[in-house]
Amino acid sequence: MTTQTKLALNGPADLVSAVPYLLGFEPEHSLVVVGLRNGQLACTFRVDLPGSLDHVVHLPSLTAQAAVNECEGAVLIAYGEAELATACLVRTALDFRAEDITVIDTIRVTEGRYYNPDCADSCCPAEGFPLPENTTIGTALVAAGAIRHPDRAAITSLLAPAAPERRNAVATAVDDTVTAEVELSWADQRQMDLAAVDQWIGAAELPDDPADIAMLGLAVGDLDVRDHALIVSDTDPAKMVDLWLWVARHLEDDLAAPAFTIAGWCAYRYGNGVLALEALTTALKSSPSYRLAQMLLAALQAGIPPKALDKMACLDAEPTGA
Repeated sequence: MTTQTKLALNGPADLVSAVPYLLGFEPEHSLVVVGLRNGQLACTFRVDLPGSLDHVVHLPSLTAQAAVNECEGAVLIAYGEAELATACLVRTALDFRAEDITVIDTIRVTEGRYYNPDCADSCCPAEGFPLPENTTIGTALVAAGAIRHPDRAAITSLLAPAAPERRNAVATAVDDTVTAEVELSWADQRQMDLAAVDQWIGAAELPDDPADIAMLGLAVGDLDVRDHALIVSDTDPAKMVDLWLWVARHLEDDLAAPAFTIAGWCAYRYGNGVLALEALTTALKSSPSYRLAQMLLAALQAGIPPKALDKMACLDAEPTGA
């Protein structure tokens, strides 16, 4: 995740307080890299720890992602069992130093306490420190709109299908809409689709009528309309991700990929990398060859910062079947 909020981090306590907000959830069995550029927090990345000490060699180092974000320093935090977490910190620190990225600090979080494995001074007791609660930096992040879910599963649940009766009603509305649009010219249908997108982009509430949800879901199946939706959603991506997840969750798999992809784009744009990953992955489960989802997922996994998406090639140049 990349944060657009300027943070003043005054030591390990602030950092371990901030990480769950930066990721969007409480990490477990994880390696987290907090990248620094010009002394300021630039990005945050997370990967799972390996299953055992024997597999530490296979742990992704995340140096490439830090380099893409032009980080000259990093703090490494490992969450998990003491021996495994410490081994992962050692391995990752070697990788970062080999790439001339300064390791500012290493922190281990185990069973509700945090430790500095490299500190031998009396300021870092062997029993570690309790994880801080109700910190100033946590309050500042909440005020900036950050959300702290209890775990990764809570984020995944945001993409869960709507209730069966709702999805059935939308499926019926999809059939009715397709039938009603048969007599429309291509230009008239395109105009209706664009108008529907603009209407709900500007609405204060989410669409409740199955006909409106069906209209939006079908509309973004057209690549030009989808790209228009991407552009207009970019004015307030943090808000628009809710709209497109709402639409996608009501659609059958064969229609859901465009809406999930727009939601992933929006989450990516405002720095919620975990939600973006979930949305784009779900889009590809619905339609494995959906090209825009493939492109955005590859960019996200490479650690490309959201601002770099401004430089993406014109989306409507994508070939049919994307």
